[in-house]
Amino acid sequence: MKRYFFLFFVVFCVTSCKVAEKVSVRREIPNITEAKLLKNISENELDFNSLYAKKLDVSVDRDGKTHNLKAALKIERDSFIWMSLTAPLGIEIARVLLTPDSIKFIDSYNKKYFFTDYQFFYDKFDIKITFDCFQNLLSNVYFNLEDCGKNEANDVKFKFEKTGNDYVLSNVQRKALNRKIKKFFKKKRKNKDYTLILHKIHIDPALFRPSKISLEDLEGDMGISVKYDNFKSFGGKIYPESIEFNVILDDFKIKLDLKVQKLEFDVEVIPSFRFSSKYKPLLFDK
Repeated sequence: MKRYFFLFFVVFCVTSCKVAEKVSVRREIPNITEAKLLKNISENELDFNSLYAKKLDVSVDRDGKTHNLKAALKIERDSFIWMSLTAPLGIEIARVLLTPDSIKFIDSYNKKYFFTDYQFFYDKFDIKITFDCFQNLLSNVYFNLEDCGKNEANDVKFKFEKTGNDYVLSNVQRKALNRKIKKFFKKKRKNKDYTLILHKIHIDPALFRPSKISLEDLEGDMGISVKYDNFKSFGGKIYPESIEFNVILDDFKIKLDLKVQKLEFDVEVIPSFRFSSKYKPLLFDK
């Protein structure tokens, strides 16, 4: 089980006490320029200092096997992201604390801990992930999923189009494969150095917030997507009730669903992270 908890943390790795009102977003989509779209996105970005999701329903589905958990999430903007995962009976099984320069993970079920920094992801998986990446994903921010940075007008150029349901910004780039992915293709008896990556950002036409962000390998069964759904007003701030993560790597497929039950903004949040001195370091195979 512990591999799922840590994988959940990697991937994600989100209601005030008042009743949340569902936001109606269905209407005829007007024509708009790309410049106007980007301006509207910037003006409608979630404005918050802190976020406290007191209750989250978490579902992890891998190869048809589903694990249902409960969670609590605290974010202090640009400072920390804290999450606690509990089993159905209310027993904590894992805890995560991310700061801009550190990662702390406790496997409460197996009484182990793991402390590192973001270089770990590069050394282990040959990918670059930062604190901003996790914060942007959980804040429903319009950003470049490839480098986790905010998308600005002068950044990577996207093709802009209006569909029947939303606005879509897309970009196809030829990318050099990193050493980990090269090994993956060699196992499939494909000798590749480059691949074509399609990056898409779907924008809700009423809220001007991302409804889906995805990266897809056009020449292989690899991709990652984040879908935001059921936008509601929580204490006057618009936030998705549902966030769905999907990761596909050939035969490896995992889906993670987060469903918000209770959420408050701009309240005091404290990242409790104490654990017993009897806990042992969590080790990973090289």
